[in-house]
Amino acid sequence: MSEIVRHEPQQLSIADQMQFSEIVTQGDMVPKAYAGKPANALIAIGLGQAMGLSPAESLYRIDVIQGKPTASAELIASNIRKAGHILRVEVDEQNTSVRATVYRADDPEFPHTVTRDMKWAQQMGLANKDNYKKQPLTMLQWRAISGVGRLACPEALYGVQYIPEELGDMPAASRPSRVAQPVEQVAEEPQFEPITADQWQQLLSAGQAAGLDPAQVGALAADVLQHDLRGPQDIPANQYDNILANIQQPQGEQA
Repeated sequence: MSEIVRHEPQQLSIADQMQFSEIVTQGDMVPKAYAGKPANALIAIGLGQAMGLSPAESLYRIDVIQGKPTASAELIASNIRKAGHILRVEVDEQNTSVRATVYRADDPEFPHTVTRDMKWAQQMGLANKDNYKKQPLTMLQWRAISGVGRLACPEALYGVQYIPEELGDMPAASRPSRVAQPVEQVAEEPQFEPITADQWQQLLSAGQAAGLDPAQVGALAADVLQHDLRGPQDIPANQYDNILANIQQPQGEQA
């Protein structure tokens, strides 16, 4: 049997990622979620780099729905297999059902299985949606893959555990989100004093000490401020201490 050869893209520094994000988000070919939003692109590129994706591929395979990063079912399947686990997908056309099973590399005898069928779609209020009428097996297959990935090996998904359709179908109150410390709302003003370059580097250093990469630091800051960021220039100086406290709090208290 031939061995699969994996191509690993060149790793970019944070400075290179920021420059790439600033340039590419001005183009017409960039996905809508990143057009004019270099901060979103920077986060996606950082996540994609951890997954072994090139910067351009990251922008096309990681989407942003309601401010949350999502992955295509193909990318979730790829990450599961890249981690060394076995993923099997069985499609039952007669019964309009899909079963996805993962055998973990560290526990190959135990199957983790998720089944998605039209009865499930009916219970979830999805059966009457246009995509489920036109291509039910495709939609069920995507849901089964993402579901079994979260069940069997969430660590292999790099925190991007949902496909775009899942977050789009969820009521806003039930969408997964990171709980940040309460932040005093900053009155919207035409101008404010942003954090300095030194303060941004201090946030990155604190993030590194807490096991967070620069993209994750940016995502946490956006969560705390409750709006998208184009870059460090969108972080008010009076919120520096609050963001730093969120970075430094124990992981168990952040989730």
